[in-house]
Amino acid sequence: MTFCQELPKVAYFCMEFGLHEDLPIYAGGLGILAGDYLKAAHDINAPVVGVGILWANDYTQQYIGKDGRPYDTYPHFDFPSVKDTGISVSVRVRGEDVECKVKMVDTYGNAPLYLLDTNYPGSKHGWMTSKLYGGGAQDRIASEIILGIGGVRALRALKVEVDVYHFNEGHAVF
Repeated sequence: MTFCQELPKVAYFCMEFGLHEDLPIYAGGLGILAGDYLKAAHDINAPVVGVGILWANDYTQQYIGKDGRPYDTYPHFDFPSVKDTGISVSVRVRGEDVECKVKMVDTYGNAPLYLLDTNYPGSKHGWMTSKLYGGGAQDRIASEIILGIGGVRALRALKVEVDVYHFNEGHAVF
């Protein structure tokens, strides 16, 4: 199948992408839809890229303590399918410059997915990309700023040409 030059180049922004269970950066329907969108774009050679966040601690494992109460733990996930692009972008959040590393996933039969990450050794801003929909309103806004502003800056730094920006559910509109 050949690439259709007449289609607009689309950047699809979403808080979550469900591409594969080995990449747990999604919570449910929104993520599955976004992941399927990238897979379909790949299948028809549409000029689409995804932009999201590499959530470090999205899933919990629950156990019952000696007191009989349930507790959550956040297991560490390795992401072997995630590649480092070598690109970082800076975003101002809460009066501080936050460095976001840009990662990429293209191994699940999907169009390229660029993921922003602040949870790396030496970063004091790891909490911003720690838990999908976790924390309070201020945490959520910080994550949305990372996705929206950081995502556009990442695409520019990567020299990805975009004609249309699609912000799924408005999470990234800043």
